[in-house]
Amino acid sequence: MKSFLNINLKKYNFRAIFIQVLLFALAGIIVLKLGFHQILQSGELRQKASLNRRSDRDLYFRGEIFDRNGIRLAGDTTVYDIYAHPRYYVRDKGPKVIAEALSKHLNQPEWFLRNKLSKYEYSTISLAKNVNLNIVEQNIKPEISRQKIRGLDFVKKSKRIYPQENLASHILGYINFEADLAAGVESTGEQNLASLPKTSSVEYDGRGNVIYELNTDPKIATEPLKGSKLVLTIDSAIQHTAETELAKVARKTGADRGTVIVMNPGNGEILGFALYPTYDPNRYNLFSPSVIKNWALSDVYPPGSTFKLLTIAAALETGAITENEKIDDTGKIEVQGWEIRNHDYYKNPDPGLIGLEYLFRHSSNVGSLKVALKMSPYDHYRMLNLFGIGVKTGIDLPGESAGILPGIEKWDKITQGSIGYGYSIATTPIQMAAAVGAIANNGVWITPHVIKNHNDPEKIKKLRILSEKNCKIITELLAKSIEKGTPDAGKFPKYLVAGKTGTSKKPNPNGPGYSSKEVYASFIGYFPASNPGALIMVVIDNPKSKNAWGSTVAEPLFNSVAIEVGRVLNLKSDYVKSSQR
Repeated sequence: MKSFLNINLKKYNFRAIFIQVLLFALAGIIVLKLGFHQILQSGELRQKASLNRRSDRDLYFRGEIFDRNGIRLAGDTTVYDIYAHPRYYVRDKGPKVIAEALSKHLNQPEWFLRNKLSKYEYSTISLAKNVNLNIVEQNIKPEISRQKIRGLDFVKKSKRIYPQENLASHILGYINFEADLAAGVESTGEQNLASLPKTSSVEYDGRGNVIYELNTDPKIATEPLKGSKLVLTIDSAIQHTAETELAKVARKTGADRGTVIVMNPGNGEILGFALYPTYDPNRYNLFSPSVIKNWALSDVYPPGSTFKLLTIAAALETGAITENEKIDDTGKIEVQGWEIRNHDYYKNPDPGLIGLEYLFRHSSNVGSLKVALKMSPYDHYRMLNLFGIGVKTGIDLPGESAGILPGIEKWDKITQGSIGYGYSIATTPIQMAAAVGAIANNGVWITPHVIKNHNDPEKIKKLRILSEKNCKIITELLAKSIEKGTPDAGKFPKYLVAGKTGTSKKPNPNGPGYSSKEVYASFIGYFPASNPGALIMVVIDNPKSKNAWGSTVAEPLFNSVAIEVGRVLNLKSDYVKSSQR
């Protein structure tokens, strides 16, 4: 009995000692491991813990776009994309239950959603995109939670919205984040709009809640980061008027297209830039590329009689003519086998000696041709280059064309002469606005632009191309020609207008020459003539109404827009009746 007890005690002591040694060994390993992590690796582990608590916020807002008066034209909002994962819901009940829960909120038929959800061969199924934040968080998520539906994924993202819808759509453009496409200032203003502010890091707990520290800014911690705002030179009131009045005229005349550009000639700021037809950038994918593009920048046209402004200005500046010049207007003339006629030849076949004011008022083709030929080809070409003809203006919008100005080596007598009255060349409406803007600005050409807060002043170029004296001569001649012209052409209360009409034939799309039926009706003018505060360029493409001319289509549109521009800008009246001068 005693020996048996001794044997058991020995076994027991051995096991106890073994277990104790094992426990002490394990405890020693743990202590050593803790010491290694907490002492030797403390810095590295603290950094990893901090990184685990941080979250790189992939949701950010693009910068907002405002007009010159602070009206919001573009911004971002939060939406959801909804996806389903078939492996997480039951085959027989899942599609039916989920379709019933979602259809009323997504405005999709139950059968349509059920068919989508039944595609078990896919790991992920897209159910809806760009779903309103409130619909998801206030309606869909609570219902999904109540019914304990599994297999749905809600991905939060930002979406670009344009709260004014069609207003200034061709200036704003659009952005497609998925395809990395953009137009308008959404493209040219990308550097500002996408530049995020530098902020301190924000830490989150395991449930995604913000860990607030003493210096944590609640607004920065809870709201998406936002890019820098962009302020435009556009005035929404002027833009709305230009778009509304343009649409009225285009529909009334059955025109294919039209544009109205309103610019401050003193600094090159575009106050309004309307195009017809227009589009809604919120739904840009529903419109054709021909509607979305800003054709007033990209497409060229023969400017016709509005170009006579530049011809006379260039001839005065080069000394080819004087302000009292008399030109023998024979009504028609033949140059190198081409016969050129005045538009009113059959009513007034031989005007005789005419002055420059008469040339503008009656839009004499023969007179303009003869003035052009008084200049040497070199001087004429040089002046057109200075006016920016055949050169991009550098406006801060994408897609601009340089226009067409034949190289001087291609100039013969008929080419130079026809350029004098606006043919044998092609310009864009914005080129013409900038060129005539230089006359209104006492001879200084300025880059037209739509972004007000340019970071790089070099983007806005200024170039003196005419003397102040010659600009005043041109302005006075234009103002007199308007005042003595037809009753309503370019006239409206309070202001003297310096302007010129244009009616040019459209180039033949199927070959050389010009159409016998289709025209561009245009008018360009600035006011008050004594101190120009606004310049308006109007071009109507192919008006189909009877007697469609610059004076009957474009000038009335100019008047209706100019009245509102004068009111919005509070321009000082300079109109005095001739009898009171």
